Amino acid sequence: MNKKKIAVVGAGITGLTAARALQEKGHVVVLFERKKQAGGSVKSVSRDGWLTEYGPNTLQLKHRRLAEFIEQLGLQDQITEATPSSRTRYIAVGDSLKAIPTGFLDFFRSPILSPSGKLKLLREPFVPRGRNSRESLASFVERRLGREVLDYLVDPFVSGIYAGTPRRLSAKLAFPALYNLEQQYGSLFWGMGLNGWKGRRGKKFKARLVSFENGLQTLTEQLAAEINDIRLEADVTRIHKKEDGWEITANGVTYSSFHRVLTNIPLYRFSEQLIDGGGDLLDVMADAEYPPLSVIFTGYIRGQIGHPLDGFGFLVPEVEQRTILGSLFSSAMFPNRAPEGKALITTFVGGSRQPELAPLDSERLREMVTGELKHFLGIKGEPVFFDHVYWPRAIPQYTRQYHKVTEAISGVEKRNRGVYLSGNFRGGISIPACIENGLEWAEKISGSFGEGGPSTE
Repeated sequence: MNKKKIAVVGAGITGLTAARALQEKGHVVVLFERKKQAGGSVKSVSRDGWLTEYGPNTLQLKHRRLAEFIEQLGLQDQITEATPSSRTRYIAVGDSLKAIPTGFLDFFRSPILSPSGKLKLLREPFVPRGRNSRESLASFVERRLGREVLDYLVDPFVSGIYAGTPRRLSAKLAFPALYNLEQQYGSLFWGMGLNGWKGRRGKKFKARLVSFENGLQTLTEQLAAEINDIRLEADVTRIHKKEDGWEITANGVTYSSFHRVLTNIPLYRFSEQLIDGGGDLLDVMADAEYPPLSVIFTGYIRGQIGHPLDGFGFLVPEVEQRTILGSLFSSAMFPNRAPEGKALITTFVGGSRQPELAPLDSERLREMVTGELKHFLGIKGEPVFFDHVYWPRAIPQYTRQYHKVTEAISGVEKRNRGVYLSGNFRGGISIPACIENGLEWAEKISGSFGEGGPSTE
């Protein structure tokens, strides 16, 4: 195979993964990143014995391919698994925390759901299959599982993943696995049961919740270290088609003759100045929702906390009308997150539920968060450690109207043959999804040079 010159714009997880994979296939890859550091939202910060994650906090090793990818990077010896107690997750109900049921029968023993709420679960296999592909997640869940499951299980779960609300998210786009279970089997319960049985017969890979000894940034640092040509603080302002290929302008300097361009930048950064032929499609992309989010880190002497911290953390349903989305028991999940005898708690504020709270100043957020933690965890006194990071535009929301965004993305690619748009706005927001997408983009781009591949014209 002849070597091809490929530009990757943006060194987030997807871009780093794709750049490395394309490089391994023998192509010449130039990776442009406007920030001083690669990794996108993945950022682990160590200070005075406290290790905080400004972006994602965990990595779900749920497929063999992902585990093999970590091994290829030589990072398997640095993996730290979440403690067994992390399988317990709590929901705020009234003034206390209740453990989320982990098994089918547990739902019927749980105090989270009322007797009528439990009875509605029993009718799920008999609920007709939905026909609305634009149905909201809230409507989907309430229709199949009842209002209590929506309010006390799905709503907080969604806030923990997307910092979003099920009323706005699309069932099909945000949670395609659930949507497909209904479409394929007519029932979530039957579908999960049959899939579980098939998985056991096929010796399904055992999923693990992990991080690394020095945080998730270990992953992005290793990926960046393996890229031969990575240009940091290179702000790409123009992607333009020329007769001999694509040219990239970064910091006023133009780099020419790229056969393909893979962008890995947020949708709101696309404009007519950046790329030709977008027009109305770029306006649709720019309308994609990225709600603001504040992440607050509080550290305490362990004796200050009345709760045993025997779990992953807790989530707060919207119906409880609190000022936080939830908290992670960070130092209870992984070692080396707090100094000896201390505990680190990571709390989230804002998102689509309460976007007006996310931009508050650090002191106001500190007061608000510590008050909520005292309420739910029985904490006495003030934190001995505090930090705060604000994401003005956090996680893209796969809303009911998001199909218009995905259609616009495809439209921009059709108008600019040889340019591909990738990122967490397409195919999933989690680290595993971004890695998987990066590998798939590398396959697609490399394959595009073969017979019948898309033209660069």
